[in-house]
Amino acid sequence: MRVYVKRSIIACVVLLALLAALLPGCGRSSVGLRIAGSTSLQPLTEMLAEGYRAAGGARVSAQGVGSTAGLQALRSGVADLATVSRPLTPEEVREGFQAHVIAWDVLAIAVHPSNPVEGLTLAELRRLFAGEIRDWTDLGGPAGPVHLISREAGSGSRQAFRELVGPIHPLTAVQNSNGAIRLAVMNDPAAVGYLSLGVARAGGVKLLRIDGHLPGEPGYPLVRPLSLVTLGPPAGEGRAFLLYALSPAGQQLVADEGMLPVR
Repeated sequence: MRVYVKRSIIACVVLLALLAALLPGCGRSSVGLRIAGSTSLQPLTEMLAEGYRAAGGARVSAQGVGSTAGLQALRSGVADLATVSRPLTPEEVREGFQAHVIAWDVLAIAVHPSNPVEGLTLAELRRLFAGEIRDWTDLGGPAGPVHLISREAGSGSRQAFRELVGPIHPLTAVQNSNGAIRLAVMNDPAAVGYLSLGVARAGGVKLLRIDGHLPGEPGYPLVRPLSLVTLGPPAGEGRAFLLYALSPAGQQLVADEGMLPVR
């Protein structure tokens, strides 16, 4: 009961914050298209919004609140589209959510620039985040404990990491955005975290090879779908925005952001 009440309170807080951010003024017409969801997709969503408006589309208001919170906003009518950086669950599909993949993202593994470790195998990465490897010396690094950094529960990045890599140790430090993970790793020589390649390319961190491949190279194993999600078939302004995201102009923005186009 306590867990249920706590989750309900969190959901209400998220929705109130989204209402304040997405519905300024008195009416929906002043906002246009409302999008909420994945922080991994936020930079790309903002670029697509600018291109869409320049091409004659409606104004777009986008908020990065996490994939699950974005679906809740769509479910509650606070948002018109959700951005999601993980596959939908069977329950979400049964509820009527439809995912439309607009890009493929790469989950980069980042460490401090001073860390001499250049790469890991996928098996080592799995053992590292499961808490089985606790000292950098076990990976060819300097003596000292590993500081694991992860996304919060409900994050699409966290769910994708768990599906692609494995379990995350319960005492892992948690950050609520990709940008926050990048800053945390920048400021901690013992840290390691995972984040979207598009955010990681902002700099200040060192990206590790996984199974011999750098993020973005063919054969790199940590790749996930990035989707615009509708509740039911896409319609109206949401459908127009989706078509723009999948157009040559939209897919060029995907590539410019360091993600993999779907076309």
